[in-house]
This record gives sequence, C-alpha cells and structure tokens, in this order.
Amino acid sequence: MQSTETAIRLIVIGQELLIAAIFLFGSGTRAARISGAMLMVSVAGYLYGSDTSLRGAIPELLPLVVLMAMIVPYCLWAFARAVFESPWPKWWVTSAFLSVAVVVWVIFVAGEFGMSNWVDPANIVMHVASLAIVLHALWLTAKGRPDDLIEHRRTLRLYFIVVVAAQALLVLIVELVLGTTAPPAWLELGNVIMIALLTIGLAIPMLRLNPEFFESQVDADSQAVTAETSSLSAADSILQQRLLELMDSGYHQETGLTIRMLAEKLKHPEHQLRRLINGHLGYRNFSAFLNSYRIEAAKRQLTDPARVRIPVLTIALELGYGSLGPFNRAFKAATGTTPSDYRQRNLDQNSANSE
Repeated sequence: MQSTETAIRLIVIGQELLIAAIFLFGSGTRAARISGAMLMVSVAGYLYGSDTSLRGAIPELLPLVVLMAMIVPYCLWAFARAVFESPWPKWWVTSAFLSVAVVVWVIFVAGEFGMSNWVDPANIVMHVASLAIVLHALWLTAKGRPDDLIEHRRTLRLYFIVVVAAQALLVLIVELVLGTTAPPAWLELGNVIMIALLTIGLAIPMLRLNPEFFESQVDADSQAVTAETSSLSAADSILQQRLLELMDSGYHQETGLTIRMLAEKLKHPEHQLRRLINGHLGYRNFSAFLNSYRIEAAKRQLTDPARVRIPVLTIALELGYGSLGPFNRAFKAATGTTPSDYRQRNLDQNSANSE
C-alpha cells in the first residue's frame, strides 16, 4: 500500500512540476505566471514532504520541502489574485504573513532535529493562518465575479471556489484536528488522488494558453476599441451606440452602478452586454469600464477653476463612488497620483503660467 501511494505521489509530483514549467514560460502577466508556477511547486513540496518514505530519501531537502508545503495557501491566494485581477494588499500585510511563516518554518525545521517543544503550537498557528488565507482567496474570487466581463473566467471562478472548498479547506481542517498525528493510510491515498484530479481539472483551462485568462493589462487609451475598428453585428452596433450614448449622458455617475443595472436600463440581456464591453470595447472588468468615464470626469472637475474649493470627497460622491477610498485608489491606478496631488499640481502649473 505504501509503495503504491509513493509511486502515485511521484507521478503527481512530476505532473505538478511540468505544469509549473508551462506556467512559468507561458504567456501572461508576470504575477500570474510566477504565482501559478509557485502554486504547482508548493503542492509538489507538500506531496513530497507528507510521505515518510520520500522525506527520508534525501534528508538535505527536508527544510525546503517543509517550506514549500507551508506556503501552499499563500501561493493559492496569490494565484487567485493574479488570475482574477484582484487588487494586491498593502506591503505590511504581506510582510506580516511572511514573518509568521518564517518563524513557524524555523520551528518546524528545528523540530525535525529534536527541538519539538514548540512544534504543536506552531502547527496550530500555521493552520489557523492558512485557513484564513484560503477563506480570503475564496472571498476575493466570489466577490469579483459580478464585475468580471470574461465569461470563461467567470465559470473558472465557480470551479475554483468548489475545488478550493472541497480540497484545501478539508485538508487544512483535517490536519488541524489531527495535529502532528499521522492520518490513516486510506485518507492519505485519497488525498493524493484528489489533488491529482483537481490539479488537472484546474490546469486544463489554464494550459489552453487562452489569452482571456492571462492577457497583460493595457493602458486606458488602448483599451477602448471603436466600432469602426471592430466588426460588429447590426444588433451589437445598435447596443454599443445606445450604451455609449447612455454613458456619455452621465449615467456613469449612478451610485453603486453594476452591469446588471446597466443591462436593465438598456433592456438588454446581461451576458450580451458583457460580451460587448469585453470583446469590442476591450475591458476585462466592469469597474475598469466604469472608471474610464468617472476618472476622466474627475480630471475635468479637479482642474476646473470654478470647482477648486469643492472637496475631493464631494467630487467622488457626485461621480458615483460610495466613499473616498475607492475613488482615491481608482484615480491613482489610472493617473499615478492621488486626486488631491493632481489638483494641486494643476493649480501650481496654472500659477506658474500666469506669472
């Protein structure tokens, strides 16, 4: 039984490393390629380190294998953020998690050489932190689905949620309950087989090299594709004209505007509107499409001498943002500066020109 399980593990490890290489040298953004490769390598490390026969084969690899096994949830979280284009957290959040991981890793490695007093508490800390990270990855994946304009990726989000909920969470909970006690052999074998099946299932849409999943971000000027440069059916042409007229009329200022609200306003099926905005206007997320209008309007208002004393918060609310934070983040992402700095720089430039 043990030799069979070990053989299956080696096959799955080879599979993980092959997929990692395809991710690393494939197409797409750097974050997506690196996080995808790291996820596959870390899963391979988990499979290697959780087998007693393999752990003893090359003792020198043990510290690295332990580290790889520990960072599976972190890699999963980073991969979800990269593929689904979720905003990255502030540097101190990532630093805090990495610091905890390094401390726990040192304790685990020391435990392998007889210093085991802190292993059990460290194991609990690691698994609780891992559960939090995996749950956050699930939340990000589900939260961003309504905003996603790519239909295949919207389907992948559901599959990702099911896979992670069925596998990663279950494994973490079982390991947390068992502690440092070895799980039954049948459970280990089932876990290995499930990892192999789920990895293949998750990798298939990724490894088709579909640019929908891994397309690099483009600037706002090159995102918009006009009807003259994109082939449209008669129905789509009419829909696009109505959409652009509605947005130009100021509908983008509607607070809490979603693509569902926009589809209802246009009296058109939501999936066709998604396809139009993504396929013909070039936007991958509805928020990017919406911000293209709101940020341009914000620029005009921030540089308008008649509105120089209007607070930035007031402008944000008038443009449909629920609070100042999302407006500041969207504006800085589009312009590289905050609204206040943008306004001040324009005022300073006008003053210099008038002197």
